Amino acid sequence: MLRSLRQVANKSLAAVAFVLLCCSVGLTEAQENAQLQIPPSLVECYNTSYFMNRDNRLPYNLETLITLIEKVENSFGFDQDITQLSIALLHRFRQDGIQRAPGVTAAPGVLPYSPTGFQFPKFRILLSRLIPGNALRFPNSTLTREERCSLHFMLSSSFDTQVRGDENQVCNNLSQYRAQRLPRAVGLPQQRRSNFVGDVEILDDMQTRAGKKTAPGAQQRVNPVSFDYYDDVGYGYTGSDSNTISQCPVENGVIRTKWGNVAAGNLIAGIAAGLQPQTVQLRSLLALSSRRPGYSQNMPQVATVSVDNRYAATLAGDLAEVALVQVPMSSTGQATVGASGAWNSTVMPKWYFLSQRQNMEMTDAEIRGGLDGLIIALNIGTWRQQASNLKLSQLLRMYYSLDGVLNSGIMACSRAYYFQQNIQPTTLNVQASAFAQVLDREMQLRVTLSPDAIANFAASAASALGAYLPLISDYSSDGEADPMDISNNTAIMTDIFVFLDTSWEYHRLVDYVNYVVERLNINPFGSSLTLLAARDGSVMVNRTFYISDFYANWNMSTHSSYRSGFSLPIILSKTRQLADKIFSAERESGSLGGRSLIALLVPSPIAFVHEYDFNYCQNYVMGLNVSMPGLTFIYYAGGAVIRFMDYVNNPREDLYLLDTDRPVEKSAIPVIRRLRKVHRRLTNPRCNAQWIVENQGLSTFKDSEGLGKHNFYRLPANYFYNAGSMRYLKVKPVSSVAFIVCTSRTITLPFRNPSSPFTEGQDCKQISASDFSYDLTDMCTGYNGLMECPALYISVQAQGFAEISQVECRDEACPTPMSVQYTISVNNLDCSNSGTKNVAKISVVLVMSLLVRL
Repeated sequence: MLRSLRQVANKSLAAVAFVLLCCSVGLTEAQENAQLQIPPSLVECYNTSYFMNRDNRLPYNLETLITLIEKVENSFGFDQDITQLSIALLHRFRQDGIQRAPGVTAAPGVLPYSPTGFQFPKFRILLSRLIPGNALRFPNSTLTREERCSLHFMLSSSFDTQVRGDENQVCNNLSQYRAQRLPRAVGLPQQRRSNFVGDVEILDDMQTRAGKKTAPGAQQRVNPVSFDYYDDVGYGYTGSDSNTISQCPVENGVIRTKWGNVAAGNLIAGIAAGLQPQTVQLRSLLALSSRRPGYSQNMPQVATVSVDNRYAATLAGDLAEVALVQVPMSSTGQATVGASGAWNSTVMPKWYFLSQRQNMEMTDAEIRGGLDGLIIALNIGTWRQQASNLKLSQLLRMYYSLDGVLNSGIMACSRAYYFQQNIQPTTLNVQASAFAQVLDREMQLRVTLSPDAIANFAASAASALGAYLPLISDYSSDGEADPMDISNNTAIMTDIFVFLDTSWEYHRLVDYVNYVVERLNINPFGSSLTLLAARDGSVMVNRTFYISDFYANWNMSTHSSYRSGFSLPIILSKTRQLADKIFSAERESGSLGGRSLIALLVPSPIAFVHEYDFNYCQNYVMGLNVSMPGLTFIYYAGGAVIRFMDYVNNPREDLYLLDTDRPVEKSAIPVIRRLRKVHRRLTNPRCNAQWIVENQGLSTFKDSEGLGKHNFYRLPANYFYNAGSMRYLKVKPVSSVAFIVCTSRTITLPFRNPSSPFTEGQDCKQISASDFSYDLTDMCTGYNGLMECPALYISVQAQGFAEISQVECRDEACPTPMSVQYTISVNNLDCSNSGTKNVAKISVVLVMSLLVRL
């Protein structure tokens, strides 16, 4: 009797669970992205040829994805957590398998696109049954149309297999690249050398060696009339034996990262599933099949298995596609996974070409994206417990770095090692087989498969993945980091004004500028950028903390709309105006600065300074050195850079050649290294615009850094030149960790070297509970003038390791929860500027000279 009651109860509970699942399906199937057409919210990306031209989209890289997510997270009134945002991104922007209908022309009421690719059924199951939710509260107005559509194309997987006409050039280059690929030893990241040849940038290399021949999708196209690159979403992959597809198709939904190319949709889906994990019995999912209702009588033997949405959204889902679409058509009955590729450009990646046209059901990018998504999904629950306020952008920044997530050691570069150590082949096999049974009910195949055959094919696919994974490259070193240079251990934090001479041809200049800009740490917790025309100071991109604004507002059409040329007097004046605005804002907020201040000038090879402006500009620069001591001018110039040596403080450090006949890295990396060495400013916010202290007192600001990192500051002599009492600088820990504070008057980047802890000319002290204090009284005694009195250089270094409980940073200004914080305080600072009157006179002369020229 008791057993009967238990059986009835179990059946009742199962029935309730089934009803709840059906209800959730009913709610989520109403989600427009899971329907069999382009949803209304995405029509804006397809009803115009504008976004079919990839040059009008944002670059497909990790930084763009994170920036767009940060825009949403920081929008006014946004109150969704990481779970809600991850799910909303999927339901709002992702739709896999979108293809163009061959031979159909767009017309009123007719959109020649539809989700007919083989990727769509899997996607539909995920959204409707395994990752329930909606995007009803997503703040669409936060992003521009260009940003929304770029995000859609980054998250949505499909292939463009049409024959483009460029195959002889592009595909041949890819063949050479494929022959260069090397296997990589699997192990801990610190135990292996990177022999990355990787699927990222071979077309750039080929272009360089071929005399700058431009690949399709790059800014300078070869015969754009013959090759239709504007309708690039379409003409789907119909099977491995098709003779009508390109030899090197384009894969959509891929982003470039330093740790290999990643299918962003798989990545975000894995995160969303991990934040809302659920396991659903295979029997229940099969019963919900939209097709073949009578087939339920023949349940597979694994029908009692539960489908884990974390696996289904990532690796198991793609393995199921291999098992159903590829293996039955294979003459050997064995699965093949992996398809490498290459970008049209490493700096502006917008076209990702595959090196093969067969067996594309699980590409290298999908493997990385699926594996990254699964790794995060399996650990995100623990991380949320450790850092309850964790943001999606923070998670991505930590995972795709060499620091890892919350000191767990889990990061993209160790994905293969994690797979070997923590993901059981048996579990992956079972999950792939179970999901393949579900997918078989929803996908229109060219064959009819038995449950046993599906299970065998899934096992073959899982085995192929295990064998292939060690061959995938994970890391690309761009040569920026010099292990002997301590400045590489700090994050750039700057307010930078970039003056472009639009005499440069856009397509020759764009990669050399973007390479630098992408590495400036532009984000709401880092650097800001202002882009201006070097001829007249017109603003091309207003000051922004989002790199997507830079991409969107500087392009070929906007570049050509500004006056070409280079006027150093105007640049100097405009720089002063922009800097004054920043100083004024700092005075109002009481900020000590905390960012470097840089003017980066990009003159063309034909730019020069008129002879009658020579003395004027030289004097103006000297005046700025006194009145704006934290401002640094750096030239990134074409031609003979020595012609600008009279307008910088240190020609050996501030003049760099921009040579478009050399690889981008050769020109750009020295500039980046220099920018890293420019100190963060420490100022006196109590100085007014006339350099008069209105009231003495204590000023404090809070800063942060990563564990084991350094921040370098410079306090100019302007703020301690005259004698004063109770004048000091203090550094006080906020986080419960130890810091090392170093000071020097002669060493510009002081730090404690473990191999040589006592360095002449600098003093270092470790603090944890106590403060570090430095007396600023009588600092310039014995010096004959303000310019002779050296500045004070300060560094703050955090300890290398700590538990999340010691450092969890909940401050909005923290880049990640693992950021450690401290305060810097200054008391009774001076406000001395002997050059103010001269600079004022120079400004009057400048205005008069400008009126004459105009």
